[in-house]
Amino acid sequence: MQMRYKAPWFLLALLLLLPAMAVPSFAESVLDKIQRTGQLTVGLRDDAPPFAYYDQGGKWVGFSVDISQRLAEDLTRKFNKPIKLNKKAVTSSTRISMVSKGEIDIEIGMTTITLSRDESVDFTLPFFITGSRLMVPKTSPIKEISDLGGKKVGVAQGTTNAKNIETAMEKKLINPRCEIVQFQGHSDGFAALAQGKIDAYYSDASILYGQRQKDPKPHDWNVVGQFLTYEPYGFIVPSNDSKWRDFVNASLIRLIKSGEFYTIYDRWMGPSGVVPMPMTEEYKMFLNIISFPE
Repeated sequence: MQMRYKAPWFLLALLLLLPAMAVPSFAESVLDKIQRTGQLTVGLRDDAPPFAYYDQGGKWVGFSVDISQRLAEDLTRKFNKPIKLNKKAVTSSTRISMVSKGEIDIEIGMTTITLSRDESVDFTLPFFITGSRLMVPKTSPIKEISDLGGKKVGVAQGTTNAKNIETAMEKKLINPRCEIVQFQGHSDGFAALAQGKIDAYYSDASILYGQRQKDPKPHDWNVVGQFLTYEPYGFIVPSNDSKWRDFVNASLIRLIKSGEFYTIYDRWMGPSGVVPMPMTEEYKMFLNIISFPE
């Protein structure tokens, strides 16, 4: 099991602040395109409370939706004209390609920053930190990753979670091996868990709590196990477009420094939020680290 220690968060922050070693691109910046068209197109999940989902009235809501709106407002102020916010649904397997192809200008969701993903897209500063855990029925004997031997565990396609489980098996943290079952989305995976087709569902803790909260009987499910990995989330932006990435980073930093980021977080993940997830002291410290002066 991965040891918990604080140093990597400081190193991660410093590394992500270094200038991107990318080949210059002469294509139109997303920022210039937004100024020209008056439109911002954001990729959002539609099945992942509290980040982004449809409420009972069919309205797209959530933490990521509020952040998207604040970004559109920043663009409106910059260009001194209304910027329309367009929302497009993405999945774990489509989010990166949709940014790469220019179908969306940015993805604001629950995407872990990885070196392999950074080869095809760029990331903003991390805005959220979580870790991978398991969701199981309340009556399940599974309490830790090591209990998965011989079991079926579900993961979402296009996520880092299948690789994490494979690595755990290679390191004999899961022995004997378990069977990995991949699903198109988290809702599909949770449905399979509820139907008894898999023994556990493995994902970021923030996603698991959201899926549990959506269930009519949330207390029938437990989120268990220590973090197998830490997952820093960043917004996905196109490669080689530092002008756009820098604007989004500056918008995020201003949101944190003004305190509005914490207000939005509390609305969705505070004690009375849709999916309560108390902000840890490590997370608060990390947000302070990346909030460098204007």
